[in-house]
Amino acid sequence: MGDMKKSNKRIAILTHIVLLIVLIFSLYPFILMVMNSFKSSQEINLNPLGVPREWNFDNYFTVWQEGGYARAFFNTLGIMVITIAVVIVVCGCCAYSMSKLKPKGANGVFNYFMFTMSVSISLCLVPLFFVWMRLNLMNSHLGLTLIYIGTNIPFTVIIMRSFFIGIPDEILESARLDGCNELSVLARIAFPIAKPIFLTSALMTALGVWNEFFFANSFIQDDQLRTVATRYLAFTGAYGSEWNKVSTAGVITVLPMVILYLLFQRQFIEGLTAGSLKG
Repeated sequence: MGDMKKSNKRIAILTHIVLLIVLIFSLYPFILMVMNSFKSSQEINLNPLGVPREWNFDNYFTVWQEGGYARAFFNTLGIMVITIAVVIVVCGCCAYSMSKLKPKGANGVFNYFMFTMSVSISLCLVPLFFVWMRLNLMNSHLGLTLIYIGTNIPFTVIIMRSFFIGIPDEILESARLDGCNELSVLARIAFPIAKPIFLTSALMTALGVWNEFFFANSFIQDDQLRTVATRYLAFTGAYGSEWNKVSTAGVITVLPMVILYLLFQRQFIEGLTAGSLKG
């Protein structure tokens, strides 16, 4: 028993060492970017990998103004909020119907969603481009929002369906016996129980919309309509030689989502785990 405990302790220590090394390799680029964002142009040329000798906060004010990040944040937040609201409502109703009401064709719709997830999204670029041109949706937030809604629906329906399957039918049936119609059962019983998966889906959608670059760069050309991801590309193109400003722009771009994930990581993991276990 003593030898077994020593062996388990050594394995645990080795595992923690490996995880620590992986953590350092994962976080170091972000930490380096944060440190460089506080350096002057002269210092970053002399000391690109070290801690700043003088912490220069002016970079953030300069980049925020010169990079047009206030407008980009407003654009991205507007698109993100609308996308999340539509995706949550539509996918919640669809997942509930597929898991509890089981209408004809539900399995076909589910298989279709699974199939769409296996197809590279880049294959849709050319057809969407011509369709959006005909519908006058190019270079508009509405057109970009519709794309984000469509691309987020399949996966969100799948994980929500897995969660709804785990809700006992007896709870829903008792509500029906009390006189609730199906809409009331959905709004008063199913949706409140499904809050964890709703929050998880909202976080995943928010992260996806905030970081999305492919469609935003292809369908938005007006500088006033750019999102945060495309604004960063435009900024690096203009200030590519000033690494302190580029690092500052990178921090401004990724920091909101890092904070959002850190604040809700527990609920995020719980929602995914509950959905996978119940599915």
